[in-house]
Amino acid sequence: MTAVGISAPLAATQAEATDEIAVQASLQKMTLNQQQFIQDIAPKAQELQKKYQVLSSVSLAQAIVESNWGNSGLSTEANNLFGIKGSYNGSSVTMSTKEYSGDEVKQIDAAFRAYPDREASLEDHTLLFVNGTSGNPSLYQAVLGETDYKKAALAIEEAGYATDPNYAEVLIQTVEMFGLTAYDDIYDHMKKEESMLAYGAVEEPKDYAVWNLPSGMEDAEKTVPAESLKGKQLRVGKKAEMQNGSHWFEIYDEQDKRIGWLEENAMNVFYTTKNETDFELKKYIIDSDQKIYRYPVEDQKRVAGEMKTYKGQKLEIDRRADVKNEYWYRFKDKDGQVIGWSKAPGFSDNNPNKKK
Repeated sequence: MTAVGISAPLAATQAEATDEIAVQASLQKMTLNQQQFIQDIAPKAQELQKKYQVLSSVSLAQAIVESNWGNSGLSTEANNLFGIKGSYNGSSVTMSTKEYSGDEVKQIDAAFRAYPDREASLEDHTLLFVNGTSGNPSLYQAVLGETDYKKAALAIEEAGYATDPNYAEVLIQTVEMFGLTAYDDIYDHMKKEESMLAYGAVEEPKDYAVWNLPSGMEDAEKTVPAESLKGKQLRVGKKAEMQNGSHWFEIYDEQDKRIGWLEENAMNVFYTTKNETDFELKKYIIDSDQKIYRYPVEDQKRVAGEMKTYKGQKLEIDRRADVKNEYWYRFKDKDGQVIGWSKAPGFSDNNPNKKK
C-alpha cells in the first residue's frame, strides 16, 4: 500500500484470519504469532487513541496490512510497521518496494524510517495524522476523532495516504475479519457496583490517589493524593469491581463529604458487617462517658445517644463486633428496639446501683 512518504515493502501482504467479536475471542482464533503481534502493539495503539483520538482498530488494521503481522522485512529489520519513508532521528534502511500508478505497479528502492521499537513506529504513524504533511497540516483531520472505522478508513484513503485504490476496503475488511473494533473500547468499565457499609483508613498512600471515577474509566481524573488522607477515618459507601480486575471504594470523610474513589489496596478496612456476630447476653449499663453509635465505629455523625441514659438497666445484647481489637455490643431497650452500639467497657455483669 503506497502513499506519499509511505510504502509497503514487497514482503508485506495481507494475512488470513478468522472472524471474532471480543478481544479474547479474537486472540483465541488467531495463530500464536498473530496473538503475540496484537498483544504487543494494542496497548500502545489504545494509549495513542486516548491521546489523539485515532481509532485503535484502524491503526491495528494498518499495521497488520502494512507489515504482514510484523513479519515483513521492513518491520523485522527496522520496526517500521507502516512503510513510512525517510529517516527517524537520522536512522533509515533501504529496501525494495512497489508503488501503484493507475493499473501499473513499479518496483523501486527507497529509504525507510528505522525505529528503536514498534511503539515508536506506532506513535510516529499517529502523529502523521495529527500533524499532516508540511504542505498540508490538516490533511488527515477527518481521521482524528472519527468513531466509525469505515469512515476513518475512507478518510485515510481520500487524503491520499495510499496509492492502492482499494486501500480503504482492505482496511475495513481487516477490521471486520479480526473483530478489531473490540480494541476501540479503550476505557475500563464497572463490572459490578454495590453499596456497602465499611470504615477504613489509608495506611499505604504511596503511588495512590483519589479519583473522581475509578482510574481507567472515561473522564476519570485524579482529585487528591492518598497521602493527604493518611490516618483519617474514612467511610466506604460503595465498592466497585472493574473489568480489569481491580476493586475500588467510594469514600467519604468524617463530615460525610464525598471524597471520591480510592483503590482497595490503598486502604486498611477495619470494619464491615462481617466483623459482627450474633450474640445472646444480658448486661447492666454502667455509668460512663461513652456514646452510643449506629455502628460499632466512633463516627460522630452517627451518634445515637449516651450510655449514662441507661445506667443501671439490664438490657439485652444481640450482636458483638470486634473492631480494632476492641469488643463492641449492640443492645436493645426493654421493648426489644435496637438502641445502638457501644464499647464493651460500658457494660457489666454487676448492677452499678446495688449497694455493696
